[in-house]
Amino acid sequence: MPIDFPNSPTLNQLFTVNNQTWRWDGSVWRTNEAQGIQGPTGPTGSTGPTGATGPLGPTGPTGSTGATGATSTVPGPTGPTGSTGPTGSTGPTGPIFQNVDGGTATTIYGGASIIDCGNVNG
Repeated sequence: MPIDFPNSPTLNQLFTVNNQTWRWDGSVWRTNEAQGIQGPTGPTGSTGPTGATGPLGPTGPTGSTGATGATSTVPGPTGPTGSTGPTGSTGPTGPIFQNVDGGTATTIYGGASIIDCGNVNG
């Protein structure tokens, strides 16, 4: 049953209904009695909607290196040709051409052996 409070109360005016006293504080009626015992907790409400995704976090540390894989049985592609290396030092002097039998200059001296290239003395 609703309480019918006075229409034009004065500041701190008291009003009693069903053994409960109320006081006008200038804005609202307030009860003078201490609050009663607290009742049991009500049921849990339904789950609300999922919120927006938060910002991306920082990158974590690099993990440890994994185990080496098995050796491939399929040959891989050939790599590119490298650049030309520097020129080497000058080698030893080559064979000496020598006319040893007085014929045409087709006989050569090849180190320890004389090599006759033919057409010698006729």
